[in-house]
Amino acid sequence: MEKKHYIRLKNAVFYGYHGNHREERHLGGRFHIDVEMETDFTGAAEHDDLDLTVNYDAVYNLIQDIVTQEAFKLIEKVAKRIADSILDTYPTVSGVSVRVRKPGAPIKGVIDYVEVEVDERR
Repeated sequence: MEKKHYIRLKNAVFYGYHGNHREERHLGGRFHIDVEMETDFTGAAEHDDLDLTVNYDAVYNLIQDIVTQEAFKLIEKVAKRIADSILDTYPTVSGVSVRVRKPGAPIKGVIDYVEVEVDERR
């Protein structure tokens, strides 16, 4: 029987300086992030041991550093950077999906947000 285990962080909100327009990179804005990591946490569940799973607090900090300390023109780049960093940092993660939402994107129209999604597998 195939096992699939997921760890998800939903709607983490950070203030960052990403956007194609100079004003966006100067003034900044809120970005909402969802991450889903596929991993095997059987050992962690059996032994109740954090060292045998992906520490989601550390993942949150990794995401926070990328969104708040780096600047990109495209939210596509933000999503890809987060996905690549998670895969590089956590060898037990076999796949990761990252969604980045940008409320108030500068377009002529009424929308709640713009969202991109990156799905990376080993």
